[in-house]
Amino acid sequence: MYKEVWDKYMKGFKLILPFILVYVLFQNTSFNFKFVEYGFFEGKFSTFKQAVENNLISILFILFVGSLFYSFLTVVIKKLINGEIINYIESFKESLGIYLKYLGLNIILSGVMLGVMLLGFFHIIMPIAFILMIYLSVIFTPCEAYLVYNNSSPVEAFKKGISVGKKYSGEIILLSIMICIILGIASVITISMKTSPIGEIFVDFINTCALFYVYAFAMTICKKEGKEEQALEY
Repeated sequence: MYKEVWDKYMKGFKLILPFILVYVLFQNTSFNFKFVEYGFFEGKFSTFKQAVENNLISILFILFVGSLFYSFLTVVIKKLINGEIINYIESFKESLGIYLKYLGLNIILSGVMLGVMLLGFFHIIMPIAFILMIYLSVIFTPCEAYLVYNNSSPVEAFKKGISVGKKYSGEIILLSIMICIILGIASVITISMKTSPIGEIFVDFINTCALFYVYAFAMTICKKEGKEEQALEY
């Protein structure tokens, strides 16, 4: 399945490239809010409060504008996986039609992850919260793709997406490991480049390409799951 997704991804790479460039540009702006810069699992609620206060505008921007960007991207990826002709204008119009649903799903997913993150402030359950964050990041992977592929409600996409995520959790984990290894090697190769702006942009470009491949993979398993459900109905 990985090769199948890779072939389609590379075939339509030039159509995904504008999104990659916009994302990389965003990564290098002041609006980019990175949770890794804050020690959320250090048991300090003040850290969380400070992060929210200092980055409220960025958080709202990512939530509302980011949802529009990702819904547009995911619609394009859906058409790419289905082998359809991609027209940016038509795809954008389609993404506007599902924007509120996509935003609603993002609020649900973010709310759950935030709840788990808050558990990390309690030292006694901090390890459990950390493991739970990793587990949720795996099973939540297909949720957004499920919503776009099936034009479902946020709640249905949340429930069914988790079901698909659990079913393909092994494949998702393996993919994550492979990507981590590839990105690790790329980081070692470009470690001297990171000291320069060009080097940082190059590393961000590779990371973004890998991230969008995961989106394509998630869309593929949702498509596969949909075919299996249709087969069972007949």
